[in-house]
Amino acid sequence: MHHTASEMLAVGAALGVSGGLAPGPLQALIVAETLGNGLRAGLAVAVVPVITDGPLVTAAGLAAARLPGWVLRYLGLAGSAVLAYMGLSLIREADSAEPARSEGAGSSLRRAVVVNLLNPHPYVFWLTVGSSMMGSARSLPEMVAFPVGFFLGIVSTQAGIAVAVHRALSLTPAERVGGARRLSGVLLLGAAAYLAYVSLRDMPS
Repeated sequence: MHHTASEMLAVGAALGVSGGLAPGPLQALIVAETLGNGLRAGLAVAVVPVITDGPLVTAAGLAAARLPGWVLRYLGLAGSAVLAYMGLSLIREADSAEPARSEGAGSSLRRAVVVNLLNPHPYVFWLTVGSSMMGSARSLPEMVAFPVGFFLGIVSTQAGIAVAVHRALSLTPAERVGGARRLSGVLLLGAAAYLAYVSLRDMPS
């Protein structure tokens, strides 16, 4: 299983955008902090994945370098199932799920770090999808391209949410939120199919 650096960057960015649009505790905190403490607080929350996911990216890279190829292929299939589940959940909840608004005060960045460290989704993502994708790299630039694309996608998307909330004092209309999540779900399903294809393609016969 092998991907070029540009493919790794593109897949990572697509998954980052989908992750940024997916309803969850971090998105809820972005909304709450932007409404309660201003745009700067919302933007601080938006960059938290770069801070909290660093050790997970390192673990995924080490796993990719040390695990045999057949293990990475099965991890790729597991990651594909995770992405498919996330995509279907987004599509199913697109019309009904509104980003929850959390309450309370305190340091936006510190609270967001705690929230994301307690969120199981990043751990599952990086140890399945991340290790499988990074394991397909043949050079360091190719390996680095995936997390770089992911962080660019998720941070820019979450920052966009913070800006939208700040300007409108609410999220975009429900129809637009639902449409964005539905598209995000389709992207996740496409990424799941792609990851499953390359994992099955390189299975030993």
